[in-house]
Amino acid sequence: MHAGSEHTIDGERFDLEMHTVHFPADVEPGTLVDGYIASAMGLIFSVDNYDWSVTDEQREIIDRFFDNMQWEDSNPIVDEIAYGELMEMANFNKRWVYRGSVTTPPCLTDVYWNVLSTIYPI
Repeated sequence: MHAGSEHTIDGERFDLEMHTVHFPADVEPGTLVDGYIASAMGLIFSVDNYDWSVTDEQREIIDRFFDNMQWEDSNPIVDEIAYGELMEMANFNKRWVYRGSVTTPPCLTDVYWNVLSTIYPI
């Protein structure tokens, strides 16, 4: 979780960006698979500048996702989270993809990024 999105859209930074990094199973860490070491997903959230076409049902899924987290010093502590439900709700048809790196040390390169262009409410 990044308070203040790391990606910007038309020069605008949003309130929160969630990154999840996915490594291929059964592969030695650091091994390239189809030219990539991992894939990353970025979802961007805003308190007041979000896509107004998000439905009430989608808002409930987002609320449930964040309600499952306990926040201490900006770090979520999670026993169980409805990640799959959030990913099923997300619009993967509208996204940017690029070759980049993860944004935290050790800043691994050769990451296949997917940043969804829908801004979701939080």
